[in-house]
Amino acid sequence: MRENEENTEKDQPAMNENDSTEPVASDRDSDSDYVVIPAGISPEDTVEYQADTPPPPMTTNDLEDFIRHLDDACPAITSDPIEAAEMQARYIIGEELGSGAIGQVIHAHDEHLNRDIAIKILHGGAGVSRQRIARFVAEAQITAQLEHPTVIPVHEIGRMPGGLPYFSMKKVKGNSLDEVINNLRVDDPEYHKEYNTRRLVRIFLSICQGMAYAHDKGVVHRDLKPANIMIGEYGAVQIMDWGLAKVIQDGDHTNPDTVQTVRSAPDLGTMDGAIAGTPAYMSPEQARGEGEKVSPASDVYSLGLILAEMLSLRRIYRSDSPARTLKQVREAGEIDLAEMYPTVKIDTELAAIVHKCTMPNPAERYSRAWEVAEDVRAYLEHRSIAISPERSHKTVLKWSKRNPMLAGSMMTLVGLAILWILWHLIIQFW
Repeated sequence: MRENEENTEKDQPAMNENDSTEPVASDRDSDSDYVVIPAGISPEDTVEYQADTPPPPMTTNDLEDFIRHLDDACPAITSDPIEAAEMQARYIIGEELGSGAIGQVIHAHDEHLNRDIAIKILHGGAGVSRQRIARFVAEAQITAQLEHPTVIPVHEIGRMPGGLPYFSMKKVKGNSLDEVINNLRVDDPEYHKEYNTRRLVRIFLSICQGMAYAHDKGVVHRDLKPANIMIGEYGAVQIMDWGLAKVIQDGDHTNPDTVQTVRSAPDLGTMDGAIAGTPAYMSPEQARGEGEKVSPASDVYSLGLILAEMLSLRRIYRSDSPARTLKQVREAGEIDLAEMYPTVKIDTELAAIVHKCTMPNPAERYSRAWEVAEDVRAYLEHRSIAISPERSHKTVLKWSKRNPMLAGSMMTLVGLAILWILWHLIIQFW
């Protein structure tokens, strides 16, 4: 089982040493706008590349005041139970649950409420940048403000004894979707018994519903992938790791439904030209570093890649280096699962949903996750989806599944009518 894993994945392809630092061009085609991918990064890891251009000048905002105010919410934290009793510490920290580029997640026990939780702590020391602190605080604020069953609850934010911020949250126990897919891929009988196609589609519907809520709140995740989806012990689906999430204001800075964070300040936002996300699950506009074009439709593209992998058990974009994967995504065409995997049995309507999600042009995709959810719900309820032309006999079959009693009655009447006709024919020619 995986618990609150932060951007780590299994079954990663080996890196080619010659490609480990291959430059990746940003969206501006000049020689000075190349970025270098650090060694040891695979196409399935979350990355954030920044074009080699100077940052905008700093301006005064409320970030420092916010951090200072966290002193009031700084409970004692220790890893020693004896010391915890002496200093009346609230949290006793334990082993690491996962680690990523920005922070690490550790197990902790809340002495006040007598429950196990997870605490995310920002990496770094005295030299940690102001932007990195702002991104970390924004992750906590975004996650906390997305009050939806598919988003992990945040309990509080505070400062560690060393001064860096942390936030506490629910500890999730279960499997990541990545683990589920990997076990299905190796034909684990227990997983095949538990996760049939309809169960997987229901899980995908939950993901879409969670992202629909986030999009309505003005939030784009930017790092959707199977490793960031947790399936709890009792079936709850939760979308993890909002560290790269971006708030889209849509021109209305006063909308009360839009999530607000410390990064709303103009000097703390993501610069255009930055490449943020996981190469194997990015949208083409993300892979090109076109930050101004990132929208809910970018998440829709990632959702399509996730659904494609759930159905085919194959990753759409895969290579031996992030640079090559980014190139694949930038040059991506339309995704036709029947053409790509002719030996894999995939429902044509689900394949049509994947196709529309992953159109290279964002304007041709579903615009938001709720539109994806509507078609997925229609599929599960045996209703026809608008984007999939189908033969009349399949339409009748779907109707009969939705109305079994009525369909049964009609079949009975048809059967009686046939018997009546046969009876009269026998009498006439007897």
